[in-house]
Parts: sequence; C-alpha cells; structure tokens
Amino acid sequence: MPEPTNHRNALPIGHQLQEYHLQSILGHGGFGITYLAHDTALDAPVAIKEYLPNDLAVRERDYSVQPKSQQDADEFAWGLERFIQEARTLARFKHPNIVRVLRFFPAHNTAYIVMDYEQGRSLAQAIKEGETAEEAELMSLLPPLLDGLKTVHNAGYLHRDIKPANIYLRDSDNSPVLIDFGSARYDVGSRSRSVTTIVSPGYSPFEQYQSDGNHGPWTDIYALGAVLYRTIGGKTPLESTKRIDAIFIYNKPDPLKPAVELGQRRYSKLLLEAIDWALQARETERPQTVAEFQKAIFSHSTPISRPFSKKTTPLSPQSRPQSRPQARPQTQSRPQTPSRP
Repeated sequence: MPEPTNHRNALPIGHQLQEYHLQSILGHGGFGITYLAHDTALDAPVAIKEYLPNDLAVRERDYSVQPKSQQDADEFAWGLERFIQEARTLARFKHPNIVRVLRFFPAHNTAYIVMDYEQGRSLAQAIKEGETAEEAELMSLLPPLLDGLKTVHNAGYLHRDIKPANIYLRDSDNSPVLIDFGSARYDVGSRSRSVTTIVSPGYSPFEQYQSDGNHGPWTDIYALGAVLYRTIGGKTPLESTKRIDAIFIYNKPDPLKPAVELGQRRYSKLLLEAIDWALQARETERPQTVAEFQKAIFSHSTPISRPFSKKTTPLSPQSRPQSRPQARPQTQSRPQTPSRP
C-alpha cells in the first residue's frame, strides 16, 4: 500500500464525499489527486481520482475547484469532459488486469472516478532503482499484462502512461493491474501545451512530446518496452528526445545501450531482442500491435514463469555483461515528424 502523502490542493482527510469517507492520499500529479476512501454504504475500501489540473485550477475554502482565469475555465471544462469520457470508457472494461471503474460523479465543481482499491504495491516499489527482476518473474508478469493492454487497444483506446508506478501487483497473487490511464491527461496537456503533464521521461516515446505525434498501440508498446528495460537493467532508460537528437540531428549512434548487450547471459535472446524492437525510435519500426509483441517474446519457446517475489536482485558488477556483442544498426534518416517543442 502506498504511503499517504500531502498536497496543498487536496481535500482534508476525514472529508465526507457523498458516501465516501476520505482516509488518505494515495498519489497526486499535475492532473489530479487520488484518495483512499471508505465506502460507507458497502463497507469497503475504494480509490477515488479527483480531476484537479494544477495548471488550470485551485481549491477554494469551500472545497470547490475553480479555474484560475476565464481562459483557464474553457480549458478546465474541456478537460473535465474528457476526464468523464475516460471514466465511461474504463468502466466498459471487465478485465482482471485493468483497473475496474465502479462509478463517477460530479461534486465541488469537478468530477470524481471511483475505482476498486487493491492491496499491493507498484512495480516501481517491487523493483527499486538498482535492482533487477529474474526472467521467470517477467514471464509471469507479461501474459496477463499484455492481454489487458490488448483489450484496451481493441477498444480503440490507449493507456499513454505505462511505467513501473502504473503497473500494480496484487498482494493476493502478484497478478498485475494497469492503473492511472493517461489519455485524458494527455489530451488536456496537449491542448494547454503543458508537456510536463503528459510525458514520463524514459518511458514516453518521442511522438508523445509532439502536439501532432502519430499515436497508436506502438506508443504503449514503447513504454512497456521501457518498463522491461528498467527491470533488466536496474535504471530508467534514456529519454526518447535525447535518443532522437543523437540519431537524427547529430547523426550519432543511438546512445541507449541495447537490451541484448545489457542483459546478455542473464536473459534469453528472444526477450532482449523483443525489448529492443519495442524501443525503436521510429514508431513505424516498432511492433504495431500487442499481438506482434507477444509473438516476438513467446512464439519460439515456452519459458518457465513464477510470480514476483518479495526479494529482488541487486544489479552488481558481476551481473553485468563481460563482452560487447555487435550493436544493432542505426537508422540514419530522421522520422517524418515535426520538431519537438
């Protein structure tokens, strides 16, 4: 369970929000605040996400959320509608590896999404900086995670913020759950041109830094590839904009060390090559669907899998590769996309 945190715009702990009694703050960001609450009608814990974009609105003394200006009011209302649309979309998903939306409701001049609350920890908490996962653990994580993501994409929707903090592992069986979808947040950030609201450095591909980037399943696949890179290498991969600058502006080799080098002798070549494919700088050179990515990882073998353990493997000098295989070839032409802001 995440440690409660404070936030200057948060509702006070103990506040009664319809039938929900707020108990703590689970997390907050530029787009809103997520609370742990007790459903007094059902006598059950729930997670509640509040729409409160910091760039556009503030909390007043009467607990209402008010835009900072008339221009902000238009942006706030536009974003609020997309927040509600996201709630409706997520509520349609009935998948064990996608966070379940129970309802949404308006209050305090904003809106709230009520979701299942699961006891567990995020992948970021399970595998801390400098630690790695074993391949058997990854092979337990990937099938349900990819199946959930495929369900999202088949509905014509994208997650847009896959990262270790947004993959939750249940205490009951270590099964993964995709949480904190970022599509509404991305729409609002793109419209207001607040890039810091819509990207997660190291996990967001280059197209997410652009106002008219070419988004699709490949966008989420890049982010998932970055998550896997983090789990085998012990650190967040290099930001995609720095890779793009090196490759397509300065005509230099990709500064991101290939996974086939980073994880050799510790992970299967099949898995490492799939990670490198997912992390291609050009969106057209990545897997275009989850099914393609699944096939790349699983088609030629039946790997042993086991759930994530409480213990993870520190990345030590002994576990690093001792020899350098041939690096993957670099594409020398610049992607057919506008310059980043």
